[in-house]
Amino acid sequence: MTSHRAPKEWSLSSNETITSIEAWENNLKYILSLDPNFADFLTDGSLWGKKTNATPLRGFSNDPESFPTARRRTAAQKVTHLEMMLDQIANYAPIISRN
Repeated sequence: MTSHRAPKEWSLSSNETITSIEAWENNLKYILSLDPNFADFLTDGSLWGKKTNATPLRGFSNDPESFPTARRRTAAQKVTHLEMMLDQIANYAPIISRN
């Protein structure tokens, strides 16, 4: 049986082409989407605010009781997962500023 997997993640360099950047972006999105903690942040229309002293939760709120217990997250958990995902991206894009 053949297994299909995305290529291993790689870091961007300072001399990339538009094609290589798109390939890197698509590969990274695919790999990150496999983690259920990150998948919701990668959907079209997904928005979050800037983290500031006034808005440490980036505009997130707790999931309502109507959400399945296994998928329910607090605003703090959402922020933590988003920060982890952004850090993962920054690890593979050293030429892009994290801020």
